[in-house]
Amino acid sequence: MAIVVTPLSTAPGSNANFGATITGVDLNFLTEEDFQIIHNAIYVHKVVVVKGQHDLLPAKQFEFVHRLDPAAERVHGFDTEDVTDETSGVLGPRFNIIPGSTGVTLVGQGYQGDDHYGLKGITAKSTTHFDAHAEPLSLADVANGATRFGAFHFDGVIYGAYPSRVTTLRCVRAPKGPDLTVRWDDGSGHTMTVKPGLTAFIDSAQMYSMLTEEEKNIADHSRWEPAPQPYVWTGTRKIRNSGLGMAPGGETVPLEKLPAWTPDKVYQFPMVWVNPVTGVRSFQVLPDVVRTLYLKKGPEDEEEVVEDGERIRTFLNKIIDRIMKPENILVPTYEEGDIVMFNNWVCPSLFANAI
Repeated sequence: MAIVVTPLSTAPGSNANFGATITGVDLNFLTEEDFQIIHNAIYVHKVVVVKGQHDLLPAKQFEFVHRLDPAAERVHGFDTEDVTDETSGVLGPRFNIIPGSTGVTLVGQGYQGDDHYGLKGITAKSTTHFDAHAEPLSLADVANGATRFGAFHFDGVIYGAYPSRVTTLRCVRAPKGPDLTVRWDDGSGHTMTVKPGLTAFIDSAQMYSMLTEEEKNIADHSRWEPAPQPYVWTGTRKIRNSGLGMAPGGETVPLEKLPAWTPDKVYQFPMVWVNPVTGVRSFQVLPDVVRTLYLKKGPEDEEEVVEDGERIRTFLNKIIDRIMKPENILVPTYEEGDIVMFNNWVCPSLFANAI
């Protein structure tokens, strides 16, 4: 069977015009032609669901991801020397890497059995909205089927490392249960009905298209800088109930009280990332780790350095609020055995969020 890329159908009333499924391929035995088709599909469609990969070997999954970025180190993107129990902060517990895979990690909740792909007796724990949100849902609401988007993000340690180009999520065992109601709880009244265990995506190319011409000029010429050891630095601050953007309040950790860091590992990133295949521009910033904005209205204009946390928060939330609506969010359906792949860098077209 030949490989087939099929764009996702856009639901009535939806503005989430991205995503595709791929059939007719076995990632354990990938030809160069099929690899190039999948590579281009990731950058064109931004999120792809490769169907029927029940027998995919973890080592082959990692081999595929590394093939997309052969210059990168052969480790998981969050398994750098700078990520330790002391520095992981709001990222939560350290990742469990599947033995023999080099860099495929287990993501889930609860006991995974006596032997799960070589991991012995593992009880997985992932962060939830209870850890991240300013006003978590009550246990009664959760019991009645309410949930939240935890934290929209793109994947990256950020300190001492660049974001991974592509993230892949293989669904080994999917949660079972009735549909859930995602609540914004921000005064908008927005809700979405979703199946448990899926992943939500926002297209930050669409976010860029929502900017005014003046805002585009600023974004095109501006940069942002995360804090060192950013997931510790973010301190007691919380994410808004919608799952994107920072809530008011909370305190960051002073630089002198952070785990050891060096200035050479504090990178600066553009606000706008350009897709290498399509040339499309995307507005891409991680709101929870930004310490400094370098704003310019044009190539010849003077640069304004913004370090005031409240000004940074309101600047970013003003942009984020335009896209944070149900009609702009894609929650693609996938089943056990499917593998989801999404464009994370360059350009990291999406903010992703596990449900």
